[in-house]
Amino acid sequence: MKERQGLWLTIAILLTGQMAVAGGPVSSWAVLKGLELAYLNDRVAFSCEVLGSPMSATYQIMKMKDIPVTTKKHVSAGQPLKLNFKVTNTSAGAYYCKVTVQGKSSTSNILNLKVVIPVSGVSLRSVPNPPTVIEGSSLTLYCEVQKGSHLSYTWYHNRLEVTASSHMYHLSGNLLKVDKLTKWHAGSYYCSARNDIGVNTRTSISGEIHVTVQVNISAPKLSITLFRENASYYANLTCESAEGSVPVTFLLLLEGQEYDRQVANSLSVWFTRPMMVGMDMVSVHCRAETSHQQLTSNLLNLEMAPVGGPVYLHTEYLYNTNWQVVAIRLHCDINRGTFPSISWLHNNSLLHQSDCSKIPDDKCHVLFLTDVTPVNFGHYQCLVKDSFNISAPWVQSDIVLVESIDLPTITTEVIAVVFCCTLLIFMMGSLFCIFWMFNCPVLQSESGTIPERHSDAMAMPSLPLRAENMEDIMANEEMELCFELQ
Repeated sequence: MKERQGLWLTIAILLTGQMAVAGGPVSSWAVLKGLELAYLNDRVAFSCEVLGSPMSATYQIMKMKDIPVTTKKHVSAGQPLKLNFKVTNTSAGAYYCKVTVQGKSSTSNILNLKVVIPVSGVSLRSVPNPPTVIEGSSLTLYCEVQKGSHLSYTWYHNRLEVTASSHMYHLSGNLLKVDKLTKWHAGSYYCSARNDIGVNTRTSISGEIHVTVQVNISAPKLSITLFRENASYYANLTCESAEGSVPVTFLLLLEGQEYDRQVANSLSVWFTRPMMVGMDMVSVHCRAETSHQQLTSNLLNLEMAPVGGPVYLHTEYLYNTNWQVVAIRLHCDINRGTFPSISWLHNNSLLHQSDCSKIPDDKCHVLFLTDVTPVNFGHYQCLVKDSFNISAPWVQSDIVLVESIDLPTITTEVIAVVFCCTLLIFMMGSLFCIFWMFNCPVLQSESGTIPERHSDAMAMPSLPLRAENMEDIMANEEMELCFELQ
């Protein structure tokens, strides 16, 4: 409604000015100069001036509804009328200048003064509150102000400005939103609000809030290490997750039943259990739990069986596409024993030793030779003993000779020659079969008689043959003989 009244007022003022100019001695146009945006309680200055008027005039600065604000009479040409006042809540509105010369009036342009409330009391609010959020969920931050108008907002994450909306952040007005949180969204946030009026900008900054993102834990992994204390043996079972947020509750399960539990501010814990040589095998695994997750580790067999039986050493050569040896895999095959210690010998010198109570079996029992050079050729042997018994004897495998066994390289030329020869033999065989089929009906023995046919079937009684059918019968027999020879 106010905007419509201002529009009608502007039209009326312009029409009045035109009529005055057209019908009287006022021949110049009045101009009102001043700010259109001003802070509350600041002082502003308006200036009303008529250019080109040779005589004195009466100047008035008017507000909407023809309310005079200030008046100055008998102003000489070129002397402006100035208005300086303090901005209050009622100062907003439309202003114009009215010039009267000899009873004829002219009006100026209109200035719409807008009162800008300085920003103050900026604070930050989060949803959810407190801002401790699970990975993958959403977060919304609001930059709120107690007072202020004509505002714009700037966001900061870990003291760096969030410049624009992206797949990581969505900015809209006074809010910042994250649809799916990751660990990269964790950290400190604050915002600033400012009066965006082009000049004399005023800014207010909020306090910081710290966003905590609870990262999902990864599936735990269970490993076993044996140790001896005095005359007793113990298993140290380590349950560990590679990543995630703490605290985490870890449980040790024997045969599916809870054996022990620990609440830890770390991603790994250690459980201890007494062990005995020859004890019955039990299955063991661990579980990691948070407020929203429950993950189970790998399953291990907990048994303390001594090393025994023969030990075999297997060799496997690995080739590339050119049939050249690029690696050699040695596998020490143990007949019996749950926690062995394996030593590798190369030409009767200790090369490497592995404790299989700490390393998974698929890595502990294998030795890879990736540098296939004469230096690594020679005699290899693996020796096995119990890792938990220092005085246990070594069980030795046979000695295996490792040497270069490169296969001959098959070139493209060789493949082409073999293919062409095979194709030629196939074509010659096909031509021979075709030639044989076309020449079989005229096949006869050198004596000019038809070869005898023998059959295991019961002989049929002979019947007298008519002379006129004899030639046909002999031709049919020749064809049958031909097919039998094929």
